[in-house]
Amino acid sequence: MQTTIEEATEEASSVNSNTFDFTYLLEKIAKAEFLHHPFRHIEIKNFFSDEHFYAITTSPQVRIARANTTKELIDTLFAQGYEVIPFPGCTVSVRDYLHWLKRHSGYENIRTCEGFGLTFRLKHFHDPILAALDEFFKSAAFKATLEQKFGIVRPTSSDTGLQKYLHGYEISPHPDIRKKALTYMLNVNPCSNSEDLDIHTHYLTFKPEKRFIGEFWRYNEAYDRCWLPWEWCETVKRQCQNNSIVIFAPSWDTLHGIKLNYDHLVTQRTQFYGNLWYQDVPFSPTMPQYYQFDFKPQPKPMIRTRKSVLKSYAKQFESYAKRMVPQPLKRLIKLVIRS
Repeated sequence: MQTTIEEATEEASSVNSNTFDFTYLLEKIAKAEFLHHPFRHIEIKNFFSDEHFYAITTSPQVRIARANTTKELIDTLFAQGYEVIPFPGCTVSVRDYLHWLKRHSGYENIRTCEGFGLTFRLKHFHDPILAALDEFFKSAAFKATLEQKFGIVRPTSSDTGLQKYLHGYEISPHPDIRKKALTYMLNVNPCSNSEDLDIHTHYLTFKPEKRFIGEFWRYNEAYDRCWLPWEWCETVKRQCQNNSIVIFAPSWDTLHGIKLNYDHLVTQRTQFYGNLWYQDVPFSPTMPQYYQFDFKPQPKPMIRTRKSVLKSYAKQFESYAKRMVPQPLKRLIKLVIRS
């Protein structure tokens, strides 16, 4: 039996300390209106209160001091309690990543991408507000609120955390695999000009000639969904605003992607990121790759009417007649026409 919104709010109050009460976030999610362009999702701006957002983004574990080198930055992140995690579009090897920055790494991302990055998740909390938020986002109350908002009734498990992503991290447009029930991304970037940086998630739609791929995914549930080349899609919007959250349930049209190109020594793309995963859906072994969709649909056959057939025959006869007329006779006809 699922937890109600009221029960979820009561439970959330019990898991937060008196200093950090985040139950107002549950109400914001419950009351948010769905947007439908480019696909069904909710977007809540100014998600945290000003007080909470300031405390989060000024935390020493979020606002990392400027580094002189990437190696120095990575060492600082380790010291602050972060760990490298396996993540799509990324390597887990610091050595490979540092070599890639010097254009010497042999590591390769999926072929639809040009680069790759490192993703760090905060595992050891020194700041009380970050520890309280980690507990809140992992709570049954938060999970129940998301499930009820998106009508998810099948059993799910949750995976969430505070993450930082370094330059080069790239995931080309994709709608997410069928095992994923829901995903959310919450911007908590520590720098004041973060909205101007090239660090934001793209939300996309298919170009007209590639819409058949979405239709294939929509009506063929036995096949999972893959990453696509950027040039097959068009960006409709980006999630640039700081302190904003986007939440959606993956489907055939929920195309999104990311490609970071920025100076991570100054600041880092920082998010609370999370997923719900269906427990009753195995990871699908059947996933057509993008190059299997790399063709153009055949044009519709021309409907041949009696008039079109006669017109075709007339053109063929005209061409035949021109070839059969001797060249001297052609010159004579031209002289007669000109006189």
